[in-house]
Amino acid sequence: MTINRETAQLLERVAAVFRVKEGDTFRVKAYNNAAAVIENLGEPIDNLWKENRLDSVPGLGEGIQKYLSEYFTKGRVRHFDSQFKKVPAGMFSLMSIRGIGPITAYKIAKKFKLTDEKTAIKKLSLLIKQKKLKNLEDFKDKSVLRLTKSLKINSTGKGRILLSEAFKIAEEYINYLKKSPHSIEAEPLGSLRRKLATVGDIDLAVNSNNPSKTMEHVLSYPNISSVITSGEKVSHVKLKNGFEVDIKISEPMGWGSLLQHYTGSKMHNIHLRTIAKDKGLSLSEYGVKKGKKLLRFNTEIDFYRYLGMQMIPPEIREDGGEIELAQRNMLPTLVEQKDIKGDLHIHSDFDYPSSHDLGESTLHEILRQAQKQKYQYVGIADHNPKITGLSEKETKRILIERKKYLEKNFRTYEKSVKTRTLKLLIGMEVDIRPDGDLALSDKLIDTFDYIIVSIHSSFEKSKEDNTERILNALSHPKAIILGHPTGRIINSREPIPADWPKIFDYCAKNGKMLEINAYPDRLDPQEDLIKLAINQGVRLIINTDSHHVGHMELMKFGVWQAKRGFAGKQDIVNTRPLQDFLRVLK
Repeated sequence: MTINRETAQLLERVAAVFRVKEGDTFRVKAYNNAAAVIENLGEPIDNLWKENRLDSVPGLGEGIQKYLSEYFTKGRVRHFDSQFKKVPAGMFSLMSIRGIGPITAYKIAKKFKLTDEKTAIKKLSLLIKQKKLKNLEDFKDKSVLRLTKSLKINSTGKGRILLSEAFKIAEEYINYLKKSPHSIEAEPLGSLRRKLATVGDIDLAVNSNNPSKTMEHVLSYPNISSVITSGEKVSHVKLKNGFEVDIKISEPMGWGSLLQHYTGSKMHNIHLRTIAKDKGLSLSEYGVKKGKKLLRFNTEIDFYRYLGMQMIPPEIREDGGEIELAQRNMLPTLVEQKDIKGDLHIHSDFDYPSSHDLGESTLHEILRQAQKQKYQYVGIADHNPKITGLSEKETKRILIERKKYLEKNFRTYEKSVKTRTLKLLIGMEVDIRPDGDLALSDKLIDTFDYIIVSIHSSFEKSKEDNTERILNALSHPKAIILGHPTGRIINSREPIPADWPKIFDYCAKNGKMLEINAYPDRLDPQEDLIKLAINQGVRLIINTDSHHVGHMELMKFGVWQAKRGFAGKQDIVNTRPLQDFLRVLK
């Protein structure tokens, strides 16, 4: 989300000034840690400030909280401005180039008087063409060559992309890497392996019994457009689609250490290093150093066990309490995709004047895919008919026709498979109107097996209004599921503000379910709200919000999001077999 990235970047810049001007490692670490935490928050940092909850964010000391309050109040921080005046402004834009850290950026900007942030990169390109960088201390030919390659991709470099897009790119490359006879296994790294909603860099690792032969295979990938850097165990390439990929190769004896180190997160690894230091140990991508002896680990299980804790699943390595639980052998058993028994948020191809977009696939296609995914039940939840231009009588007629259409198609499907293998539930996704009323009358709502209530408009309302709006909608007996709760569209629309503890309390007391929406540009709600909901005893349901049969395979993204919120099988209602699920639904 934009405000979190902007705030994180502000703190990163302050840390950079402290590093180059004062060498203050303590403050550099504090500001960089705070930046990392803010960038990965599940909700806008300014919302936390408005709600006086900055002190709930781990890694934000009182001083940084004070500066952030000034920033959100006045749009700038006087102390930060005074720090920025100590360095040439061009330094900050140079830091956006891969391979240039604060010290190098400062040296270049100071030497060549790059005081304009907007023109610094352009001027740097000119300096390279004029071969003037060779005059810079410690800047050798290799450094210039590496920088030249980084600049070539800088203008076409991608920002943070959706997890689904990064996953597809990585999956295709990994499948290719596994074809080498020398590859034992291959995995994504970093935020991609931790399954963050958005991914910055695509990093991959290969476990190999012959690194040099494996690297030959790595660099022969047909989708590579250029090799930026290559080495025996680390290479960096640009793909034909414009994305860059780092590939690291490890021999089996160090695979667990490398995998753990480069999975992160930064805060998780910092916490582990603190624990190791107290034991007289030091950690790196090579393993655990005890005195002069380096201990290497084949698996991450062995790595974590040596530090005295359970193996921590990648999805929850964010320093959000997982380390303390692992030390006490109390980590939850997280939900897996194989646990899912059904999906209640699928849109059909029934043609009617809908309030929103229609589904594209036939019920037969949906049911066939559900059977392929070994589901026991499927719920069709089309959008309610549009509010304007239709009378109650016309809306009722549409809903009767829809029900007949679905039931007829279901009977046809059952005959084609000969044995009844699925339960069809006929529901509807009903709009929560701005005043909290539902977009269908009570009489019409009573004809459904269930309804999902969702906000699709008036996202600008206040926290108080949104809270009452949602609670009013959930008060209907058939309103069993709150769909895509915060309404966020990643990289497009911020989550709505609401008093979630109050809403979750109501859900827990009244048997309402909170949807974890698996659609990749939603992944709604964020992991911190999932955690909060679980702690308050709310029942969760993972749905795909499918508008095409192919979307049903997106369930894995919802499962990953649930895992990031520490959700176990017992927390997810649609992990229950049919009869248990129907009892919960009623």
